Amino acid sequence: MSNVLVLDAGGTISSRADARGVLSGGQGLALGAGAGDTRLSLQQVHAGLSDELSLADAAAIVRAAQAAADGADDLAGIVVAHGTDTMEETAFLADLVWTSPLPLVFTGAQRAPAHPAFDGTKNLADAVALAANPAARDRGVLLAFGGRVMPARHAVKAHTSDLTGFADRQGEAGSSGDILARLPRLQDRPAALSDLRMDPTVEILAASLGSGGGLIDAAVAQGARGIVIQALGRGNASPPVVAAVGRAYAAGVVALVASRCPFGRVAPDYASGARMADAGAIFSADLGASQARILLSAMLGLETSGDAAAARLRAWLAV
Repeated sequence: MSNVLVLDAGGTISSRADARGVLSGGQGLALGAGAGDTRLSLQQVHAGLSDELSLADAAAIVRAAQAAADGADDLAGIVVAHGTDTMEETAFLADLVWTSPLPLVFTGAQRAPAHPAFDGTKNLADAVALAANPAARDRGVLLAFGGRVMPARHAVKAHTSDLTGFADRQGEAGSSGDILARLPRLQDRPAALSDLRMDPTVEILAASLGSGGGLIDAAVAQGARGIVIQALGRGNASPPVVAAVGRAYAAGVVALVASRCPFGRVAPDYASGARMADAGAIFSADLGASQARILLSAMLGLETSGDAAAARLRAWLAV
């Protein structure tokens, strides 16, 4: 008999609608006793929708998973039922510190339990099956959703309502039936962070056609220690944005460059990207903007100086 712990972190999968049909959290996850050789237990770690989560709330969810993994010898794996809006952030945050060999699998739903085509039951069943499979051990944190499975590092919510929900930024997601054959273990995962002390003063600022640098300047003036530039293409931006990134770096703010594209990597291959890199900006490699913000917040939380956080960040991204 395999024992799987399900952590209820709220979200659509445990939501309810009011008289107008507007969804809110707090109902609690409906969970059966398990199936076949798998026995389930349930622990609620957050009540509400995931757009309401703070960085501290996300860290508390991760710590609950860590505590469960450290304190129970009979667990085969852990599932976190989480809201889809910020699932990619919390799952990646968990992956930054996850050292247990146990599978940690995030899932959720696009439709509420009262919907006639509620998808949460199937997603939860897939996640439990994956968490209970011994071959899923030592693979880091995974996300199972819409019949697909992907590593937390590459997961992105790719559709607001379609039942597939998420995509793998590197295009390597397999179905829940063949995940163990198609998703190799990430042999070169960076070393786990020692603690979660998140710095909340990190913002994502999007660049688009002809963007100015005023929002970057404003973030610096309001005390941001870090900024993530959601840049164009491979990590490019308009001249005013590039200039503002340089001013931010000169003021001691760590700037991390990601892309507004849903797939692919960033690198300073073009003139504007190279100028940002020359000014001190760091390119986030294969991370999306949401994961880049989580990583930068975690690094700044561990270091009192921006230079030390930047050095730690560069080392992590080099793996």
